Amino acid sequence: MKNDDLRAERDDLDDLNDFIPRVPAKRSNNLVLQVAAGVFLGGLALWLVQLGATLLYAKLMLATVTFGG
Repeated sequence: MKNDDLRAERDDLDDLNDFIPRVPAKRSNNLVLQVAAGVFLGGLALWLVQLGATLLYAKLMLATVTFGG
């Protein structure tokens, strides 16, 4: 048991015909554009909600809100 050779043997890479390189996958910018559009539209929606809330608050403070006509 003292002289057991427990080292792994290397594979022979002499035959280079077996090696087929991987083709790198083409990455599209689709995800980047979707995230950018989501951030832009989310910011726009948040700004519109804030504008509406500010206008409603200003009307309440000025007591110019009339209900029913």
